[in-house]
Amino acid sequence: MQKFQKDFIELACFAEALRFGEFTLKSGRKSPYFFNSGVFYTGELSNALASIIADFICSKLKPEKYDVVFGPAYKGIPLAVSASMGLARKGINKPWCFNRKESKQHGDAGMLVGAPIKDGDRIVMVDDVFTTGKAKEEAIGVLSFVAKVQLAGVFILLDRKERSEEGKNAIEEFEREYSTKVHAIVSADEIFEYLHSNKINGRQYVTDELYSRFLEYKSKYGV
Repeated sequence: MQKFQKDFIELACFAEALRFGEFTLKSGRKSPYFFNSGVFYTGELSNALASIIADFICSKLKPEKYDVVFGPAYKGIPLAVSASMGLARKGINKPWCFNRKESKQHGDAGMLVGAPIKDGDRIVMVDDVFTTGKAKEEAIGVLSFVAKVQLAGVFILLDRKERSEEGKNAIEEFEREYSTKVHAIVSADEIFEYLHSNKINGRQYVTDELYSRFLEYKSKYGV
């Protein structure tokens, strides 16, 4: 496991973006954990996350392979801005952009905010998790309406590695459809393995009992 992955898991625990127990998901599944990127809302946490995302992107793509960092509304918006700032600290100056859910009819009218998108732009998309991929597909539709772009890669914070209700792997289907790769800082497996084997600031976040429940959940819903 790379340093930025360990840093992300520990930051998520510190910020309580990662919570453990029993949570009913939108799908109705009873999950032993819950992740919420919306809690990285302080300057300090955003600053730390920016460095992690920048290291993550650099581990997968060289700077000359993409032009714009894009965040789909809404959770992807602060992540794209953070990524752009983190990359700038590494001497990589990439503009950010995000989509609106509804087009403005006055002022800076249009569906996109930030860097102007033009034909040939190679887009790095940054988001929190990947569930069905619908929000990302909507964003791609907006981008494609504006210009002929190429998706250089999708970068998410967490891959839950779960099947859809239809038993399909949504990420694999998305990769085939858009001829791109979806990269995750960490998977649920990596989180549980790391926190089961390591204490964070003296605290055991994943006990033997919780780890067993995760393995049971994984056997039922995992890909």
